[in-house]
Amino acid sequence: MPEPGTLNRNDRLADRLALRALVDAYASGVDGRDVAGVTGLFATDGRLVAHFSRRPDAPPTVRQGKEEIETALDEGLRPYQATTHVVGGQVVTFDTADRAHGETTCLAHHLYEHDGVPRLYVIAVRYHDLYVREEGEWRFAQRELRLDWRDDRPVGERGRS
Repeated sequence: MPEPGTLNRNDRLADRLALRALVDAYASGVDGRDVAGVTGLFATDGRLVAHFSRRPDAPPTVRQGKEEIETALDEGLRPYQATTHVVGGQVVTFDTADRAHGETTCLAHHLYEHDGVPRLYVIAVRYHDLYVREEGEWRFAQRELRLDWRDDRPVGERGRS
């Protein structure tokens, strides 16, 4: 029997699965334009921090609280016809039974149009996350996006849906 306040191996496995489901739900929600659902993945006083510039001295864009996060997501997705987030690896470290931090890699594809020409904007990002368990569920206390690289080009042939 583990000591109070410690995690046994099975608890950590369940928590790791829940945290992976959290980051996957974020990507799926963004791609499905479920802004309210994505906002619900954040803790009550959660923060969304975006570093869109690779300049080290460039200040990040910070949104705190569900209302600000929802507005930022809605406005940020508006220019794109579609997005596809391909979530890569996730590394998680547990601080306590109800607090963890991690890094998740992602390739985010954004389809948009410029001067009548369809374009694809791809960014490689690393999310530096702080997770907390709130009301029995894992949530983002902070999700910090850091840009690794970006590519913007005309789109080749597109499939029909």
